[in-house]
Amino acid sequence: MRSNKSILKDFEGVYEEWLVALDLYSEEQIKGYGADENWSIGQVYMHLIQATLEFQGKQLEVCLEQEDNQSKMKNFRGFMVYKILGKFPPVKIKVAPSSDYTPPAPKSKIDVRERMEKALEMMKLWEKKLDTSKGGKTLHPGFSYLNAQEWYLLILMHWKHHLKQKKALDKVLLY
Repeated sequence: MRSNKSILKDFEGVYEEWLVALDLYSEEQIKGYGADENWSIGQVYMHLIQATLEFQGKQLEVCLEQEDNQSKMKNFRGFMVYKILGKFPPVKIKVAPSSDYTPPAPKSKIDVRERMEKALEMMKLWEKKLDTSKGGKTLHPGFSYLNAQEWYLLILMHWKHHLKQKKALDKVLLY
């Protein structure tokens, strides 16, 4: 497994790419709302932030604080992503459209920037806390059981994975 410092360094690079791009979009493009299956660029930003702060980060924190499920493993898909590929496969991951999953459009670019800053702040905090993990694992819906460091790496992989979606949206929005 990679070091926590290298994961944070890579995350900071991907984060910077998303942050620089934010300035390229108009306020209307950021606040726009897409369809359940075709999110607006603002919704992609919100998805990344919400997944980091409200799902992956919360799972990471549970793993830091408890010892449950230590003997449980990742499933085959999780093994492939973590041990073989080191990233999500280069395919669109389909989730059934639902109001629970479809992210809201952000209120403004400032709102996105502030939430991004919170995500970066938490990544830095988690990097420092990972060495104190009690070794617990929690269930991921696609990969089965992950520990705190695997949840941490998942955040980086998730932000990288959505760069492909961002590039496709950029072709429409910026050129």
